[in-house]
Amino acid sequence: MKREEKKAQTRQKIAEAAIALFELHGYEATTVQMIADRAEVAKGTFFNYYRSKEDLIMELLSVMFIREIESIAGKPGPVVPRLLAILFDFARSMPINRSVARAVLQGIYGSNLIGKYHEAFCDELQQRLVPVLEQAQMKGEIRTDLAAAAIAQLATQTYFGVLMSWALGIGEEELADQMALTFEVFLHGISR
Repeated sequence: MKREEKKAQTRQKIAEAAIALFELHGYEATTVQMIADRAEVAKGTFFNYYRSKEDLIMELLSVMFIREIESIAGKPGPVVPRLLAILFDFARSMPINRSVARAVLQGIYGSNLIGKYHEAFCDELQQRLVPVLEQAQMKGEIRTDLAAAAIAQLATQTYFGVLMSWALGIGEEELADQMALTFEVFLHGISR
């Protein structure tokens, strides 16, 4: 087995162990040691892949978020309400408070390695959003004078801007409420 394949397999084992433990014990009660034990790796190996349990949960949530967006593509019915539902469910399901969000964002913006992962996630998110937004444009739900790729980029920037502001204590108490308010205004700007 090639080194890269082994690394991917180990990362997958850690993620699967974490998901199982989060379901059994909840996010807060699950420790990094528990995750490492279940994945049958050393605790230090966990930290070769993730800086913290928060980094791991953010990656897991990001993957789920992208899968949910992909599930919309090509399906009948309005696109925008389904996108909003996914966004708000994602914001509600984040098991983090403002101080943890600040720590995660510090990791993203303070580490080249995590920053590169975040950049790759944003690129992938935007790529997955483009066909969904094009579908919304064809259905007349959002404006067509802006390319879907530009709207996807603006939506991603808006999302992380809200997350950063919320982490700093600006805006609504609940992240989902802040997302709802901000994206209501965002959608008004891109609506036809």
